[in-house]
Amino acid sequence: MKVIFEEYSGIIITAVAIIALIAVVGLLLATNGPVHSAFVDLIDKLFKMAKV
Repeated sequence: MKVIFEEYSGIIITAVAIIALIAVVGLLLATNGPVHSAFVDLIDKLFKMAKV
């Protein structure tokens, strides 16, 4: 086990970091997520102001 971590620790850390980043982005952009809600509100306000 020690040999595996010595040789592949960089790859393992990189893979875990990429998976965590994908998970965070997925949660933020999910329907009813904070970023999604803010973006939808921004677009709604933009179209309301453009009709005036």
